[in-house]
Amino acid sequence: MAKQTLVQLVDDFSGEPIEDGAGRTVRFAFDGAEYEIDLTNSHIEEFSNSLENYIRASRRVSGRKAATRNSGGAKKSGGANDTAAIREWAEANGIPVATRGRISAEIVEQYRNR
Repeated sequence: MAKQTLVQLVDDFSGEPIEDGAGRTVRFAFDGAEYEIDLTNSHIEEFSNSLENYIRASRRVSGRKAATRNSGGAKKSGGANDTAAIREWAEANGIPVATRGRISAEIVEQYRNR
């Protein structure tokens, strides 16, 4: 015997069923807590309109960001962030450092203060 399970999205605000393409789950955060609510398209519009003035006046601190353009690959010189230079300096000064992987904060600090 076959068994089929159907999932019906229901508007959390009104309790009405949400047909395909007529709504979705909306994620938001407030006071450090994240929330999800399932809404029909009309309730999504109401929710968005309610928040619009607050969002316009606020600062974005996380979430999706526009892709940045990188013109030339990885940065070759970056002061204390240049791991090749730090390794070379450490070896020249008799400080044991691995040839691969993360360089300890202590060695990076010594390099910065040289």
